[in-house]
Amino acid sequence: AEHELNASTFAARITASTLADFYSAITSGIGTLRGPLHGGANEEAMALIERFHTADEAEAGLMDMLARKQLVMGFGHPV
Repeated sequence: AEHELNASTFAARITASTLADFYSAITSGIGTLRGPLHGGANEEAMALIERFHTADEAEAGLMDMLARKQLVMGFGHPV
């Protein structure tokens, strides 16, 4: 999939558009990966998976999260 407007690519492109040096643009893009809604989403998704030990636990836990309108990391990734 094309990721030209995801957070890290967008940040790097905006930084580069200011005529900043290459290293600053890369650092800007990498910096966005620390956020839980971008790069950190992978870690959060893995933590969610590891929380459940059976299919029934997973179903009950996810239904509870959805009922409380919590984010389920790993789903709904906009492209």
